[in-house]
Amino acid sequence: MKRRTGSLLVALAMMGTAALAGNFAKNKVGSAGGWTGTIAGTVLDGKIYTIEAGGSLYATDPADGAWTKVGAADFANTAFLFAAGDSLATIEKDGSLYLINPADGSWKRSGPAGGWANTVAGAVLNGKLYTVESGGSLYASDPAAGTWQKVGNPDFSAVAHLFAAGNRLVSIEKSGNFYLINPADGSWERTGDFAAWADTVAGTVLGQVLYTVEKDGSLVATDVASGTREPVGAGFDDVQFLFLANNLLCGIDADGNFFHAAAGAESAEAAVPVAATSAPSTAEDEAKNDPARAGALTFQFMGQWVGDTAPLEQDPEFLKQKAAAPEMVQKVIDLMQGMKMSVTLDGVTMEVMGEKAGPFGYSVVAGYDDTLVIENNDGPKQGIRSRIVFSDPKHLQVIEVTPEGKAMFFKKP
Repeated sequence: MKRRTGSLLVALAMMGTAALAGNFAKNKVGSAGGWTGTIAGTVLDGKIYTIEAGGSLYATDPADGAWTKVGAADFANTAFLFAAGDSLATIEKDGSLYLINPADGSWKRSGPAGGWANTVAGAVLNGKLYTVESGGSLYASDPAAGTWQKVGNPDFSAVAHLFAAGNRLVSIEKSGNFYLINPADGSWERTGDFAAWADTVAGTVLGQVLYTVEKDGSLVATDVASGTREPVGAGFDDVQFLFLANNLLCGIDADGNFFHAAAGAESAEAAVPVAATSAPSTAEDEAKNDPARAGALTFQFMGQWVGDTAPLEQDPEFLKQKAAAPEMVQKVIDLMQGMKMSVTLDGVTMEVMGEKAGPFGYSVVAGYDDTLVIENNDGPKQGIRSRIVFSDPKHLQVIEVTPEGKAMFFKKP
């Protein structure tokens, strides 16, 4: 069977690396102006939660922009909104911290009134809420208990934006400088070019890649560890919020429009939906199904897998791209090497550069020769089938049965 290396490159690009990602553009989704007046937003369990100036809380499906109002309009004084465990957390203008039930909008105060006064930026990392106050102090809070602890020295008075990436905090200063912060002791180091992020308006993180929107409307992808910036799109003028939800890069602009940051053909203003009949079929797989072979392949699928870059180095097209843009292609290789997949009877868990998702349940559709076909039962790819093709017991390729045919290689560690 021919290996789909080209599709692998597309899949990796959509997973967050700037390399080979093409040119992203805004693709409006949902009702025009439907998010007018948004003052805060965050992502929890694959949904985008936003608060409007009137105090209403909304949950948006990132795929189609469908939204639902949650609870009463109690949040007009919100300054910051975060996802903290199974709850939403707000810091109000008076500095009080509240926990919100995302199911019904009910809320309760956590910690003392005004305990987070003078907060200028915040991010959640490993269950803790890290906030910076105007005086420059960094605090680590337990949102549920409403307690906090000062971290390090008051070195952060110039912070404009704060993000969580991997196991570190990332700050962008008012000067535009880029810093990596150790959350354990507040120690920091600068990376990247001086003042390169001076025009950053909003940002979001996927793995070790920080996407930012600049004042000139450009979309930039930054490798967090090295501070290397790559322009990946244009036309993002007046964007106020940027989110990463269910592997969709999306946001809200000043006109209240919700959009996807789409690459390639997906960037058309009015994307043409693909008819269901055009998607690849697995009828032939099911016709070949051998229950005994399906069981043996399912057992072979179990266990731990890591990204396999060896097939890339054997593909002529990949080698051409590597020769033309070695630094960009190296990011693809680094991302692939940072991928892990854990398979049990309960589901598949994916890890990309330290960020985990799952486990997501699956059902076995068919098995024959060296091919196992499964269907995702839940998660962001619910209903999508994949062919698991084994080249030997320790090497496999996962190919999504979709028109795009995204594919990835894995091997036993």
